[in-house]
This record gives sequence, C-alpha cells and structure tokens, in this order.
Amino acid sequence: MKNKNGQKIRTTIVSLMVFLVTALPISAVAIELTDYLDPNYQYHDAEFGLQFNMSDGNQDQISYNGIASLLYEMEYSTLPLKWDANLNVDTDFSRGGDENDSSRKNLYIDGDTTVKKYLGDYTGPFVYGGLVLGVRDLEGSEDDDPYAKVSAGLGYGRITTATPLMEAIRCVEDLTKYGLIAGEVKDEVYLKLADIIARESEYISRYSRREYEKYWYEDMEIVFKEAGILRNETLGALGIIRIQDILTDERVLKRKHGWEAGVQLDYLISDYSGNDDDPGMGIYYEYAKPYGLKWQFIDRVSYSTVLVDGEFGDAAHKITNSLELNYEMTDKIDWENIWKLDIIWESDSDRDDTYLNLVDTGLRFYISNTVDAKAGLQFTHKDQGDNPDDKIDSKLYFQVIYTIF
Repeated sequence: MKNKNGQKIRTTIVSLMVFLVTALPISAVAIELTDYLDPNYQYHDAEFGLQFNMSDGNQDQISYNGIASLLYEMEYSTLPLKWDANLNVDTDFSRGGDENDSSRKNLYIDGDTTVKKYLGDYTGPFVYGGLVLGVRDLEGSEDDDPYAKVSAGLGYGRITTATPLMEAIRCVEDLTKYGLIAGEVKDEVYLKLADIIARESEYISRYSRREYEKYWYEDMEIVFKEAGILRNETLGALGIIRIQDILTDERVLKRKHGWEAGVQLDYLISDYSGNDDDPGMGIYYEYAKPYGLKWQFIDRVSYSTVLVDGEFGDAAHKITNSLELNYEMTDKIDWENIWKLDIIWESDSDRDDTYLNLVDTGLRFYISNTVDAKAGLQFTHKDQGDNPDDKIDSKLYFQVIYTIF
C-alpha cells in the first residue's frame, strides 16, 4: 500500500502524455520544422516571476505566502561548437496567521553550463565538459554547503533549435493574411528567411543595436523579391510593421528537434551535506520533436551515481526524467505542461528509496513583449518508504512574469 499513491500518479501522467502525443495534429504547411538543420543560433533570455498571496481577518496576524523566481537561459551554437548555460534562483516565503507564527523562507540557486565540441560531422560524435553549481538555504536544515560538480564525457547526436523557421512561417502567414504575398511560398524561401532571422545577433554586431533592424528587414525583403511573390514588389510600411511585430513584440514558443546521448565521468567537488572529492559517472539521453506547427515535445532522462572508494554500487543511484509538452494555442497564449520525476535508489538497505513527482500544467498569456501572466495547476508527491505524509499536494496559482532581456 505504501506506493499506491505514487504508482497511481505515475500511471495517470504516462496515460495523459501518451494520449496527447498520439492525438497531435498534422501541419497544413508543406514545410516541417524538422527541415531546419542550420546549427548556427544564438539565444539568451532572462525572466523574473512572482506569485504572492495574503490573508487577513479572523486571525491573529496577516498571513502570506509567495514564490519569487529568476530564470536565465543562454544558447550559443555554431557548426563545430555548442554552449548552453542555465541559472535558476527560487525563493519561497510564508507566515502563518497565529501570533506565534514567524516568517519562513527557503532559497535555491542552481546553475549549469555545458560546452560541446563536435568531431567532424556536426550531428555526429562530440566531446563535452560541464559544470554544475548549487547553493541553498533551507529553513531548519543544516545541509547548506555549496554544491559543485565537474564532468567530462563523450556523446553522439545533436538537438537543433528550429525557432527561426517557426518565426519565418509566422511572418509568411501574416504577410499573406494582409495581402502582401501572392502565390506559392516554396520551402527554400522559408529556409532562406529563417537563416536571416537566426542571424539577428550578427546584424546587431555589424550595424549596432540602434541601426541593425533596417538592414535586417531589407535582407528579408530581398528574399521575397528574388522569389517573385511580393504583390507590390515591395513589403512597404505595412509589411515591415507586421514583421517587426512578430519578431520583436511577440514571443514564439521555442522549437527544437533531434536527439543526443552522452556518457560522462564526474568529479564531485562538494555536495550539500559536505561530502567532497568523490568521483562518479553518469549517462543521459535527450529527445525533442515538434509535432506540426503547434506542439513541442522535449524529454530528457539521466542517470548518475558516485563511486565510493572506487566501488560502483555503494552509493545511491539517481534517475531523473524531465518531460515538456507545450501547445501554442494562439499567438498570445501557450499551454505549458511539465512532468519531473526524481528517483533515488539507496544502496544502503537501512535507507528508503525516494520517488519525487511534480506535474505542472498552465496557460501562459503574452500580455506584451516584456510582461506575461501564467495561471496553472501544480501537483507534487513524495513517496519515501512508510512515510505517512505521502499525500498528493495540489495548488492553483497565478504568476506574473517580467522579461528582463
């Protein structure tokens, strides 16, 4: 009986994801996002999100709870090199309504970066190195040493970011809607336009942030002219405004496709409990695929362990799976779904295995190019041995998100 709730939620999640994937629609546009193979891409994004609730009346003091988060993502991709970096800063704070309740807060800081060097074919074998850092300050916990781990490994495959092609498709659809494009738009036109969109940072570097847009849009217009599909031989003011609105003022759901796998050796510099100087190993597999022009599926599964005194199997084995399934409902609304599963199998028979589940589903509304709002429902569950407190926790939340850059 002890794993009944955990098994139930895992079965429900898997059934839901299988149903959603098998029900995905097929795109009406001839070109597919998987046709985009250009590895050259630069992207960075920083967002600040806030959730806050406060209550008063019929209690000793004002009670409140909230979550503040900072997210940073960076991707730099060229033919032979790929560099990714991520940073998450989360803090939750609360105070109860009884007069003896004091303020409580927890802080989590997690960051990682990975550099991959491709050997020959840009979708073939690669070597890579990574760094993982973590800092946390938890209420009532003494496990607050900094976490640091370095890795080096060998992998195969590549995941390509195809967002520029999605933006190109969005531009063509909009220009067609306003009667600025006439005739069939061939796949090669989409790909040429996507190539120019992907090189925005190159235009900024060459012409400055103040001046680059006019050269950027001019080269896009040349693609349409050479294809002979402009109704009036020029985009005109309306065409430029429509492209600017899509590429600058709107947010496009990130699109990726491909797969990659790697095996690595780790060196644990320090963990939260103060352990250090331990070697380890790990493997991972990541798969991404857009379905049509609306859905995006990403799944990453990994395994890691520490080699205690050089012996395999004397430490805990950790398996993680992170699955995302997102749907672009309109140009202004995305449906975002996340399922995270952490499994810790203990080698020590005196310690219980741990299963952690988090499911989050919500609608993200793009209010402006800098402010978003998200309303969602989140479920969390922890199953650890005979722990009596193993109920599924659920919460309904509303979050305001500010895009820093």
